[in-house]
Amino acid sequence: MAGFLDKFRKNVITSVWKEKIDEPKVRDIDDKIALGVLLWVVAEADEKFLAKEDEKIKEILISHSKIPTEEIVTVLASIKEAARERIDLFRFTHEVKVNLPYDVKVSIIETLYRVACCDQELDHEEIEIIRKISGLFQIAHKDFINAKITVMKEFGLETVE
Repeated sequence: MAGFLDKFRKNVITSVWKEKIDEPKVRDIDDKIALGVLLWVVAEADEKFLAKEDEKIKEILISHSKIPTEEIVTVLASIKEAARERIDLFRFTHEVKVNLPYDVKVSIIETLYRVACCDQELDHEEIEIIRKISGLFQIAHKDFINAKITVMKEFGLETVE
């Protein structure tokens, strides 16, 4: 039985990379898939999904991937579909983390904080979902805290830790 990541990867690849020649390698796309799905999960965590968050997700996906701007709508639709399925974070991160180096996982945590902070607030629910994802990615606590502090400073937010 194919895992969630396999299903989502196939959906994204067939909708974005029409030519088999251009199709990315699994490792090249897994971080983008993970990033997209996890960004959406964080944006929904506080039950206030804002237009700013949607725009930030688009901006991040365009800047961190080779997905053409005109195809981002298709990728976002796939991400939204995944969010509606209420993915099991444990299963999803277990599948994803196999192909991702540690520094990429830390970078994903930082990016999750960027979406959470784009409305100039960092809600408890957002912190907790990022903490959970960080734990599932087996990120060291100090790296989790450093990511939080770094991004909060980027957004001019006051840090507590």
